[in-house]
Amino acid sequence: MDRRYKGLIIAGIFLLGVVVFSKVQQRGGITYATAVGTVRTGKSLNVRKGPGTNYACLKKGSTTVRLKNEEQVTILAQNKKWYKIRLKKQSQKLVGYVPMKNLAVMSGDMNSEVYGTAYPSAVLVRSRAVRSGSLMRVDGAAVRLSKNKKVRILSESTMYGVKYYKVSFTYNGDKTEGYVPADSIKADYQSAMPGVISTSRQVTLKKKAGSTEIVKADGTSIIMKNGTEVLMLSEKIVSGVKYICVDVTYNKEVYRGYVTANLVRFKTVQVEDVVNGEQENLFVEKTTPAPAKTPEPENTAAPSYNSTDNSTGSTTVLNDKEFKQEMIKQGFPSSYITALQALHEKYPKWSFKAYQTGIDWSTAVDNEGRVGLNLISNSKSGDWKSQEEGAYNASTGTYIPFDGSTWVTASEKAVRYYMDPRNFLNESGIFQFESLEYQKGTQNQSGVENVLKNTPMYKVSYEYVDDTGKSVTTTYSKTFMDAAALSSVSPYHLASRVKQEVVTGSTSMSSSVSGTVKGYEGIYNFYNIGANNSTKAGGAVANGLAWANKDTTYLRPWNTQYKAIVGGAQYLGSNYINIGQNTLYLQKFNVTANNTYNHQYMSNIEAPWSEALKTAEAYGTDKADMSLVFSIPVYSGMPSVVCPMPSGETQQTVQTVSTNNYLKSLSVKGYSFQSPFKSGDDGHEAYSLKLNKRVSSIRINASPVSSAAKVSGSGKKKLAPKVKSKTYVVKVKAESGDVRKYKIKVKRKK
Repeated sequence: MDRRYKGLIIAGIFLLGVVVFSKVQQRGGITYATAVGTVRTGKSLNVRKGPGTNYACLKKGSTTVRLKNEEQVTILAQNKKWYKIRLKKQSQKLVGYVPMKNLAVMSGDMNSEVYGTAYPSAVLVRSRAVRSGSLMRVDGAAVRLSKNKKVRILSESTMYGVKYYKVSFTYNGDKTEGYVPADSIKADYQSAMPGVISTSRQVTLKKKAGSTEIVKADGTSIIMKNGTEVLMLSEKIVSGVKYICVDVTYNKEVYRGYVTANLVRFKTVQVEDVVNGEQENLFVEKTTPAPAKTPEPENTAAPSYNSTDNSTGSTTVLNDKEFKQEMIKQGFPSSYITALQALHEKYPKWSFKAYQTGIDWSTAVDNEGRVGLNLISNSKSGDWKSQEEGAYNASTGTYIPFDGSTWVTASEKAVRYYMDPRNFLNESGIFQFESLEYQKGTQNQSGVENVLKNTPMYKVSYEYVDDTGKSVTTTYSKTFMDAAALSSVSPYHLASRVKQEVVTGSTSMSSSVSGTVKGYEGIYNFYNIGANNSTKAGGAVANGLAWANKDTTYLRPWNTQYKAIVGGAQYLGSNYINIGQNTLYLQKFNVTANNTYNHQYMSNIEAPWSEALKTAEAYGTDKADMSLVFSIPVYSGMPSVVCPMPSGETQQTVQTVSTNNYLKSLSVKGYSFQSPFKSGDDGHEAYSLKLNKRVSSIRINASPVSSAAKVSGSGKKKLAPKVKSKTYVVKVKAESGDVRKYKIKVKRKK
């Protein structure tokens, strides 16, 4: 940026006064930022009990409360031409009112209203912030906003990665309110609108919308944290993603760049309708509050007890005594520390951070134990299943299913067992606490290559054509690093996730990333997003590719490997990781301050544990050389003894279990299939074979990719002379119990 421009901006900022954020509050999705304003008056300024000179002066004891020039106060609300403020006098907090003209903030007067216009034609309005359903209707007709229709933006919310505005507008002469995607409204930023970064993670400022290039100050990346104030200047949509152009002050210099729209909110001041000089807290929710003292999830960067070389990602660790002292300092109870010390001894480069939930253990168990919230297989013994009212039919002695016919409510004992982090502080279970955020400085391309070892992506380059028509050659590991920078998701997690989803052997991957599936040529889906199960042959793969080929969000359609990896990472990040649920554990048990006990990924209570096993396997033996970070929940009032496993089952062995159930080879001795078997086939192909009338038997040969998998259905098969056709099924059962089927269709020649 031109330094002359920066100088002018800086001069303007200091003339107006500097805003320092103390806290970002939410009320129905609106961002109210309590900002520190600076008094601008040539003499002392009286503080009033109400918004006007007709109100008496505020007093502390018998002394009138006055503000000096340059004194700073916290702005709470706006009441006509007055600000409601909070100030401190002799350690006592007071609330009063001062004229707006005498209080300066960075962007001038605080705004109470934000407006915009609909710019696509016929924008559908919904009664709730959802992508489908809940259409607003008047006399049976769906309500639409015509192009350039003016609306007032009342609030902002992000649901499952999609940002919505609650808007007010006139419809058929009546004032109406509803929800529309933020991408369909062009906000009026005037010359500049005050905004605030609203996220639990750190945000880097990008040079261009949709670019990976980061704005730097003297070689250092511009990083913004939750509550950082910005000036919002304009917006731009690139590949279906909305970006906001902002100015931000960094080390007393002003820099301009872009951030994704869902990470920044308009900063508005609440308009106070009721005058009450004694009411200090304007932001009390009328709905059920979140648990007291629950902190916002922090960015779980490597803790300070490790000395990290940011250029190499190498880490210098503490000895056993120092490590124990640090764990105590972090707030880990003694019942955690022995297991953590054992992990530290074996994996000295790993870092452990206590995530203090601020929630009472019994309260958390009670909430997560609600009927229908956490489910478990009905095949489990009775101690694992709830017999609460609504979960169990005592008259018939049967458990009530909540998903399909086999998933029933987990018992309180099962909830306690799976929620107690101490049950999983071992070298595989620990991965449900792995921080899935991008740890810049400790996570690098070399580490990604370690994850990709023994896969077709290890140190491999590929070529694709970008949106400008330019041919680009890059490596898979570099792509995962780009994806991490753009999504703020750990590149190690992304690489291991892909390894779990589509890698079938050291030289093969599933058809979902081949780009050759019929009907979806040139489409890729590395994370199998949207690949829901289907009874049709190849249905799951086809469903995933159909999802990757539709819509324009998350860089879709995924017609290059690059878009599929980077766009998929953005999808994974926006739905959970970037809103604070940044571990597998928190995605299942949401004990963060945001939407506590709700917005939980999967109903299967065993999901964090089983996914952790897969992650540990995906990392392989190289995980010992990686600087991984683990964020482990700690509750208040935890029992001194680790919560035991429910009875009626053999002791669960928490170790790395292979989930690989692919075939490495499939053939019939002495014969050839009409279409040859290809390593990496996921079982959706049926292999055809024609035999003459005299053949009475065949021998099927099959070998699995994983030595831990078991094959059934192979060997010698008899074929009666009168049988014209028959289908043989070869099953591959992984060590984890997952089964994959391969079909061979045999027909006799006429």
